[in-house]
Amino acid sequence: EFRLGEIEHLPVADEAVDVIISNCVINLALEKQQVFNEAYRVLKPGGRISISDIIATAEIPESIKNDHTSVAGCIAGAEYGENIENMLKNAGFINIRMIPKENSAEIIKSWVSGKNAEEFVASYMIEAEKGEPIKERLKSSTQNKLD
Repeated sequence: EFRLGEIEHLPVADEAVDVIISNCVINLALEKQQVFNEAYRVLKPGGRISISDIIATAEIPESIKNDHTSVAGCIAGAEYGENIENMLKNAGFINIRMIPKENSAEIIKSWVSGKNAEEFVASYMIEAEKGEPIKERLKSSTQNKLD
């Protein structure tokens, strides 16, 4: 089944999805925290997210940020890894893993040649699991204190 929607507002019911796989789409979104919040909302308890995307490893020069090829290549909108990890945590994700791809420089060079973009960004696999909703975590924490 195909559904038309926006990554920030998924046309899917709450807790209806086992796994979300994304390939270089999140960097195109302006509201990245909302993307992770939506992913968390639609995942079933224990669900997982697996993302292949570009992460900023240094400040991206304006010449790359404003380049249309870099925008389309998911490079111009890259976030720092720490920011992505914080957004995932803020959404409620746990067991966050961020793994750089061994052939990252080759990937970046093939997308945007001649700009040395591989000096500012890297290709990563980002994985996380849906943790308990905050109200459940608070309830569990309170219950443990009472026991």
